[in-house]
Amino acid sequence: MKTDDLNLDAFETVQTADMAVRNPETGAPTTARITLAGPEHPTHRRILLDKARRLRASMMKNGKVQLDDPEDDEAAETDLLVACTLGWSGISRGGKPLAYSADEARKLYTDPGRRWLRDQVRTYLADAQSFIKRSGGN
Repeated sequence: MKTDDLNLDAFETVQTADMAVRNPETGAPTTARITLAGPEHPTHRRILLDKARRLRASMMKNGKVQLDDPEDDEAAETDLLVACTLGWSGISRGGKPLAYSADEARKLYTDPGRRWLRDQVRTYLADAQSFIKRSGGN
């Protein structure tokens, strides 16, 4: 095997990954981590497939793509972010650790003052590379 050949067994897509939350001012990674469900995680796949099914059904019914209201799009994105957030560590509020729950995730992702966090999570989830890890099959 040549050194520039790609050994497919050396990498695999994983279902979850821990995103390092970045300081919104400096961009430097912090010790805070959010565990996210990647595109191959059953929850994430179900949401994406349901969205595709709704789009296809609408196209078959109307013969054209019908665009949703932007507020509906944002609500659907929030639902995806919350469903794909499986936990976190190192996140605090008012000096006290913030326990993970879906309700707390929804509060954070809909807080206009925390838009930067929502944007980080959305960007991480959209990057398939975030969920590719080196496997044991070097």
